[in-house]
Amino acid sequence: MKRSSSEAELRSFWPLLVRTRSVIAFLLISLFAFSGRGHGATDPQAQALAQVQEEARQGNYRLISPETIKAQFLKNPTSLFLVDTRQEWEYQREYIEDAVNLPVIPTWWTQYSPWVRSEMKKLLGPDKEHHVVFY
Repeated sequence: MKRSSSEAELRSFWPLLVRTRSVIAFLLISLFAFSGRGHGATDPQAQALAQVQEEARQGNYRLISPETIKAQFLKNPTSLFLVDTRQEWEYQREYIEDAVNLPVIPTWWTQYSPWVRSEMKKLLGPDKEHHVVFY
């Protein structure tokens, strides 16, 4: 019995298709395993929090919880200096009353940026005792 050419092509194509799918599945599993989302991986938010806590400790800053900020803001809104770190267009769209805008793009370079440092000094002034809230 003679097979049609399309049936023969399909039979020769099938092992290639199975092999290709196996390779793709292997690559996807490998990517997942090494992407930091697998077992024992560290949560990026936990890493960021740990970094902020360490930098605050080194800079002799005290971190306060969102609940504390809210309570203090409701009790006396002028007791907090609010700094909105979103981009200017986001700030223009909506912001907390009396907040000032210092647009900061969250990159490793931001902490070393002379512009960011000089703008911070202008905004914060010499008073080291008032509470500053960055959001």
